[in-house]
Amino acid sequence: MANKVAFALVFSLMVVVSIRSAVGSTEETFNQGMHNFQKTAGAAAEHVSHAASDAAEKAKDTSKSWTDWVKDKFD
Repeated sequence: MANKVAFALVFSLMVVVSIRSAVGSTEETFNQGMHNFQKTAGAAAEHVSHAASDAAEKAKDTSKSWTDWVKDKFD
């Protein structure tokens, strides 16, 4: 009987340790994934910001060119 109880205790301990190990690694992996997502999202936001700035500058140059063309036509 003592052998069965000892086996049950050792088996329970192994199950608890393996579950804790799996949960801990999942949590760590999740945190690493979130950190990578933050870096990627930050880089993407910066890229979009630069693209929008470039597009606005190009639109400004284009509108100035059209404005100058119309102004020259009426002068």
